[in-house]
Amino acid sequence: MAAIRPHAALATQCLRANATRLAFPMKLTFCITYWCNYRCETCNIWQMKPQDELSLEEVRSFFSKSNRFSWMDLTGGEVTLRKDFVDIAEAAITNCKNLLLLHFPTNGYLTEKIVDNSREIMKMGPEKLIITVSCDGDEAMNDKIRGVEGGYQKQMETFRKLRELPGVEVVLGMTLSERNVDHFPEAFAAAKREVPDLDYCDYHVNIFHEGHYLHNTELGLKQKAIREKLARATEDYAKLRGFGVGPVNYLERTYLKQVRKYLETGRTPMRCHALRSSCFIDSWGNVFPCTIYDKKIGNLRDVDFDLTAIWSSEEASRVQKEIWQYKCPQCWTPCEAYQSIMGNFLRVEREEDPLALPLRT
Repeated sequence: MAAIRPHAALATQCLRANATRLAFPMKLTFCITYWCNYRCETCNIWQMKPQDELSLEEVRSFFSKSNRFSWMDLTGGEVTLRKDFVDIAEAAITNCKNLLLLHFPTNGYLTEKIVDNSREIMKMGPEKLIITVSCDGDEAMNDKIRGVEGGYQKQMETFRKLRELPGVEVVLGMTLSERNVDHFPEAFAAAKREVPDLDYCDYHVNIFHEGHYLHNTELGLKQKAIREKLARATEDYAKLRGFGVGPVNYLERTYLKQVRKYLETGRTPMRCHALRSSCFIDSWGNVFPCTIYDKKIGNLRDVDFDLTAIWSSEEASRVQKEIWQYKCPQCWTPCEAYQSIMGNFLRVEREEDPLALPLRT
């Protein structure tokens, strides 16, 4: 019965999100630290020197009062640089009784620490733990993009060892940018030499974005030729990945299918569920609609760590309506796309939408 409860809770929330704004977000993206030991080209988090990030006690207080999440991404920076990362995960798992999916990305460099942390988290009995090990190409391409010599071998070692942990689902995450847009075949071949039983579904492929979370607002998708290459690359990968079955494959397939529409129009392909069924919280407790829209709604420290006080505020409702009408920066990042796909499962939008935006220039 305990195993059924989280699945039923998420299914119920998804159905409600198709009809109305939820009384509490079903998904949380929570950046627990901006410290990072990589130097990635598509992300400037590594340039930050964060201070006064939420303490473990503050995080525990937050999850004791805000505990109705069904889906959670703990992200960074590099999450394992926090010495209390396992304790943070424990606070989430212990308090959020309906938590079905816990996910965290890692750059994969600190292999032993990452694997040890993951093993400890699995002992807590999360319903589902998914880990993404970032890998943006073969060895030469990856180390160039991610800015750490020798990083690729560390990442692949981490990937292999995480696959050995019972119950852990692990994928390689490849972000396509101008530098590696046509590089997936080489990346997959290189990884398969390291992991012979590797399958295309062991990858998660997405396109780069700019936004306040990544502190990379100067990148941009300015050239039409690059947008076309990115669209073609995701379509090629989708063909290699195949149809697949199950909710994860459905979300991946739908995400990839809509990439071209986003790149050609500059418009989110469907109604966005930021502040309707999800939100983003940074490591200082600032609450935002998402990882892209720099519209602060409030701070957890100001409301005694009770997210409901911010979620149910007039400002949150106003900004959610703004987003619902496409009056936001527009994106198609998986952090926001997946819950939007789930929340639009029963919605059929007209192709010729009067709110459509012009192509970016």
